Amino acid sequence: MPRCTIRRQGWPSGGQPDATFDKHVRTALLAACLCLTVLFRSGASAAPVTILETDFGDATVEVRNVDPGGQKSITGVVPPGWRDDTGWKKEVHVEYRVLTEGGRRFLRITHLKGGGAQFAHPLPGLEKEEGFYRLTLTARSPKGTGGSVGIRFISVPYTMCWSSRPEIGPEWQEHSFEFRLGKQPQPVGFWIWIDEGTLDLQHLRLVKLSREEILAELRERYPAPAAKNRAHATRFPLGLPAGWLIGRDYSDGDEVTVVPDRELPGPSGFPALRIAAEKGIEITTAPFLVPPWSGKEHTASLAVRGRAQGKLVAIADGRTLAEAPFTATDEWQRDRVSFTAALFAKAHVVRIEATGTFWVDALQVEEGRETTAYTPPAPCEVSLALPPSDASPALVQFEDEPAVVLYCVTGEAPGAVLKARVINVYGVESPLPDVRLRQGKLHQGRMRYAIFPGRSYGTHRIEAWVEDATGRRLSPETELVVHRLRRPRYWGKDAPNSPFGIHTNATTRHILMAKAVGCNWVRLHDAGTQYIGWAHLEPEKGKWQFFDEPIHRYRKHRLMILGLLSTAPGWATDWGQPTKSYFERYFQPKKMEDWANAVRVITRRYQGVIDHWEIWNEPWGTLFWIGSYDREKTDKPFRERVIRSKTAAKDYAILQKTAYETARAEAPGARILGFNTMPGQWTRELLEHGAVESCDIISYHDYSGGILGKPQDAPAKRYEEAIGPFVEKLGRVPRPVWMSEGNVLDCPLENGFYRWTLPYDAPSRVISAADRLARYLISQRALGVEKSFLYTIHGHGAFGVRYPWTALVSADGALHPQGAAHSTLAWLIEDTRFVKCLSPCEGVFAYLFSGRSRAVAALSPDVGHAPYTLPEAPGITCLDLFGNPLSGGTPLGTEVVYLTTAREFEALEAALKQKPAGARR
Repeated sequence: MPRCTIRRQGWPSGGQPDATFDKHVRTALLAACLCLTVLFRSGASAAPVTILETDFGDATVEVRNVDPGGQKSITGVVPPGWRDDTGWKKEVHVEYRVLTEGGRRFLRITHLKGGGAQFAHPLPGLEKEEGFYRLTLTARSPKGTGGSVGIRFISVPYTMCWSSRPEIGPEWQEHSFEFRLGKQPQPVGFWIWIDEGTLDLQHLRLVKLSREEILAELRERYPAPAAKNRAHATRFPLGLPAGWLIGRDYSDGDEVTVVPDRELPGPSGFPALRIAAEKGIEITTAPFLVPPWSGKEHTASLAVRGRAQGKLVAIADGRTLAEAPFTATDEWQRDRVSFTAALFAKAHVVRIEATGTFWVDALQVEEGRETTAYTPPAPCEVSLALPPSDASPALVQFEDEPAVVLYCVTGEAPGAVLKARVINVYGVESPLPDVRLRQGKLHQGRMRYAIFPGRSYGTHRIEAWVEDATGRRLSPETELVVHRLRRPRYWGKDAPNSPFGIHTNATTRHILMAKAVGCNWVRLHDAGTQYIGWAHLEPEKGKWQFFDEPIHRYRKHRLMILGLLSTAPGWATDWGQPTKSYFERYFQPKKMEDWANAVRVITRRYQGVIDHWEIWNEPWGTLFWIGSYDREKTDKPFRERVIRSKTAAKDYAILQKTAYETARAEAPGARILGFNTMPGQWTRELLEHGAVESCDIISYHDYSGGILGKPQDAPAKRYEEAIGPFVEKLGRVPRPVWMSEGNVLDCPLENGFYRWTLPYDAPSRVISAADRLARYLISQRALGVEKSFLYTIHGHGAFGVRYPWTALVSADGALHPQGAAHSTLAWLIEDTRFVKCLSPCEGVFAYLFSGRSRAVAALSPDVGHAPYTLPEAPGITCLDLFGNPLSGGTPLGTEVVYLTTAREFEALEAALKQKPAGARR
């Protein structure tokens, strides 16, 4: 009999398939989820209660959903209690098949078409009470197919209660997840989602743990900190420490300044941090050492002085716990916020929100509700920073700049030693020379870290601490993550033909970061809508306001701009009132004359600054193209009250045509992006309405998971779905194609390359994330896509929260090693064109690019590829994912590798066609 148990079987009547969540709603749900990702040890006193257990190799229930036209084919067998939940799609191919290999029986799910398959099991009664759960899943993916697991409402609105996306590799592995789930308003089920490709499942078990079991395991894993002061960094002699962040909406160096003030020591006795923010600022600390089992009262306090009004906000995993106002005066005062530590939270932080000019010093976090005198966590504290340079605000040093960091040791420790080491992105570690500390309380200097010959490019982490003569630690470990990159080909210059784009707010550090890693274009959606969206510019009819400063900041740093003509003020739509929340701005305009006037005013004002305009964002999605609103359903949430126009595609075609004609008349040099498609049906409908004639460029979106970097990979399928209908109808693609928004999935970036900054277990697959992004962008270039705009740098905000739509940065907005890989890719294939793809051996794909000064081959190895060694040929250089040299004859591994030459691409082609030793064609 199949081993699949559950307390009660059966699906409620009327169960519906999964709805497509837009990224903003899904992000909010994931952020709100009370999710634990720490891995617990065994040893609980009572046996967990099994909720669901399945041996997938015992699948016997037949599944068959095949249409006569062959567009839909769902066949095979699933375990008892499970059901396929993909049949609602019009075009999809899924097969469920039991296999045996080496004595192991398992279920193989092969998903060839449809953009994602899913199957599910009910969890009746689980919604009735709060619980703590552990899920284990034994799985593999022979070809690197991605997938997710989660618990979700069975019925509308299909809300996600908890989900996770494990990295499933080609070898069998047991994946473990722990999470907390609150009471839910309706029945829930367990879902497994599969990207296109192949996924093998052997065993799944979901158990419920008691609160006492969880707390006991957490206490064992996370002992109580010994120090009274739980903050990791409490002084600011070199500025903000690692893991601290300025809010994503505040531009550093112009709107706000945050610098150490050597003329004004704080109560700690060392330079205080000066913050000037006449229009406001938010600064968030790095997480501090509050154990996830604590649940006790804590108080965070900070010495403050100056002229400012603000508040301190205590936060855990993105959720506000408490806040307290403060008013800074000319005298130092200790302001505080007391909070109850959130059970099971990974990251407790304090956010400073204030307006004015003020100084801060001497951070302290302690148990209890009373504020005691400032006590540093150790006798000494080490601060690290980069010396000022072209891109130092982004923690980037170019190859032509010295590989040095600044250090400052505060605290008296005669005869002590500053110890340091450097770890590169490959995990190789090397000590740095000791620094003997002299008499005194403040020690400053510089240290060099360029000690990896042949591996100078990429991300490096410098770690430092103080020891006495006996080796006893006198300070916490401090770290600084810095990125050594080639200077971009268009640093400080416009690059209108560059294929590399990004989404980011107009904050100086992030503009410099984008430019430093080779992004030369920015699209103003979400990050930038507040500067250019009609709803923001004309909130009342005829009353215009403009935000020129951030627009010109992009251009000051030579980012080309793709503007959006999008959003509508409430007075111009069926909403009929001022817009406040996000989707209220995405109602269709009622009158085309109002829309035409907005297009005229905006394009006229920014003529010569913004010459490319995209019309709206994702109008194929209900919440981005709202026709009207049901005012009777007052008990329903907003998303259930919106009404899509029955002629949505025709309406958009009219909107696009109006914008095209108006913009081209007002600014003849303007170029218009239309369609903004992703589903093929939307493309077909717009073609029927003649939308090709009212755009200069076709845009589409691509969020791809699963297999990347080979013919017919996920980006190729997204492209075929969105752009294929042009070929079906016209026999060609009639306009250039831009991928105006997208990202590669399965790349958690939140933890970055940190080790000591985060007080929780922080596994971070940095090389995998870097490699997947490179494959994603290479594939799009091979498809003929002229430009790709990654979404997004601005999608960060707090440690302990999953941000699935973030690109290039970790949770604190600092550059991730993924950005270093992007830098190498951009440096190599900028100013080249794709020529062809060939396969020098089984499972290895070489994408060839040719330009006037060089030719490049990007080698993309598939999972389980045949043995292959890099070619050895005169004039050909081999580089790894981060741009470091590799020797000819080196075996190709699992990540992207580049071959480059100053000769014609035929030289690369010839080298690739020579059969290296050990290769199998």
